[in-house]
Amino acid sequence: MKEELRIFHQIFTTTYDAIEKFMNLLDPVIQNAVDDHERLYYHHIFEEEEQRLSRLVELIPLINKFEKEKPDADFAPTNNEFNRLLQELNLEKFGLHNFVEHLDLALFRFTDEERSTMLNQLREVSYQDYQQVKTMLNEINMRFDSVYIDPHAHHDEHHDHLDRSGTVSPSAASIKQKKGFTVGSLRYFF
Repeated sequence: MKEELRIFHQIFTTTYDAIEKFMNLLDPVIQNAVDDHERLYYHHIFEEEEQRLSRLVELIPLINKFEKEKPDADFAPTNNEFNRLLQELNLEKFGLHNFVEHLDLALFRFTDEERSTMLNQLREVSYQDYQQVKTMLNEINMRFDSVYIDPHAHHDEHHDHLDRSGTVSPSAASIKQKKGFTVGSLRYFF
């Protein structure tokens, strides 16, 4: 678990920096919006990422605490603080998913070379980080529940199929899955 925590720490520290860059790009667009629709649209995205930053300010030190101070024996769902960490990680997995979508949306609008290059770089790293976090959390969930099925898997259906023209290719039909025990549902046990 120590290695996983090190990776989570690295990913969410990188994510924090990426969100700040993205918000810096959005701020002048919001300030100089041509109409209320544009202002509201980008302000909404800006606020969602601002909320993520405030959660990451709490999550990164919590990861760090477990990474440095807790022995492996404390990595159990009966440890309430570890339970909180798992819940926060699961929430931020979904936050990374949303961040990738925000970057995709911005790529439709910001087509100049400088901004599109930066957005594409942020998107590539964030998407890879999201895939890694998703895989790691699935593995952690499997340790606690051998029949775990990711209840949020349907959110990923179109991410591999989105092209920059704004069209989404058809994906395989969704399979209805039984919701299992997840790190996000651990809070109901304590």
